Amino acid sequence: MAPAFWLSLFFAIYYFGYGTFLPFWSLWLSHVGADAGFIGILLGLGMAARCIGNLGIMSRVRAASHLLPAVRWLSLLSMLGFACFYGGQSSLALVVLMVLVSLIYPTLMPVGEAIASRLIVQVHLDYGKSRLWGAVAFIAANLVVGSLSNNLGPQWVLHAMVLSLGLLLLLSWLPMSPAPVDSQLGGKGDSILQVWRRPGMRRFLMIVALLQGCHAFYYGFSALHWQQQGYSTTAIGYLWGVGVLAEIVVLAMNKRWFERFGARQLLLAGAACSLLRWGMLGATTELVWLMLAQLLHAGSFCLSHLGAIRYISRDLGGTAVFGAQALYAALAMGLTVALLLVLCGQLYPSLGGQVYWLMAVIVLPAFWLLRTPLHTSPQEA
Repeated sequence: MAPAFWLSLFFAIYYFGYGTFLPFWSLWLSHVGADAGFIGILLGLGMAARCIGNLGIMSRVRAASHLLPAVRWLSLLSMLGFACFYGGQSSLALVVLMVLVSLIYPTLMPVGEAIASRLIVQVHLDYGKSRLWGAVAFIAANLVVGSLSNNLGPQWVLHAMVLSLGLLLLLSWLPMSPAPVDSQLGGKGDSILQVWRRPGMRRFLMIVALLQGCHAFYYGFSALHWQQQGYSTTAIGYLWGVGVLAEIVVLAMNKRWFERFGARQLLLAGAACSLLRWGMLGATTELVWLMLAQLLHAGSFCLSHLGAIRYISRDLGGTAVFGAQALYAALAMGLTVALLLVLCGQLYPSLGGQVYWLMAVIVLPAFWLLRTPLHTSPQEA
């Protein structure tokens, strides 16, 4: 199977599951009896476990030959972990299972991105065209699972998670030709500690932590907030779908529109879109403004993510890719979001949608950190 096709399928299947988990998992937790404060704790614990899992598992991935076996094992263990939720819905069981699946399941994301980063160099992969299928599947999950949950019950959130992971396990056994290989320089990739010590890396991680962390309230509580404002789960699915549709346009036009921009420029654009988006969502829940704010997902998440991937795949040396992906996933998309989710869970009962204003404030330091160019080093082949 051609690398671009295999990776497109990977992104599609993974993000169908993630498009189920991200907007609807809090609704499923509410369905089985968890209140908003406990949901915030569960999601925060999950994100903290995600950080540990990403660092622990990705620290073992030091060569391109490790990537496909990692997808295989992570898919299998994640599927078994989510299947355990059918029988474990007490408070203690939810805590234990949430931590366990979060140690494993989210690491599929940096593994997939590491495969993409390697193939960008190896076979000149068009990252945007492969990644956009993940966005398409994310929308499909928003609409399909939202409708199923609304009409047949929230248990379909769990069904969809288990099914998507089963499909990902099947894909992991299909061969990719050519498979990811290490650069001609040979040798293992840098350790996570070596990557951490690279000049500019900690500033980069602070920037992306702010830009990804500011999505915490949206990820964890937008569905609950909009539901309490009278929107159905089907409508919520459509709203999430609008955001990801905007993301698809950016990914599809990545080479034509954004190829000439560097990582710093993309990250600045992402920060500006985040500030505007959270201001809109904090100010109103009117449908027209919600739609406009969701279109800004193309910038707040997508341009920020493209900036991060550009820095990792282009500006860093090839030996740093795996470690940088692990740190990005663990700290920016894991630990920071975890801490903010717990905070949001405590603030939401009293502040409601006004928590979006806190997310806007979190973005502000990113502008100061981006006032000078990011450190670059010669690109390895």
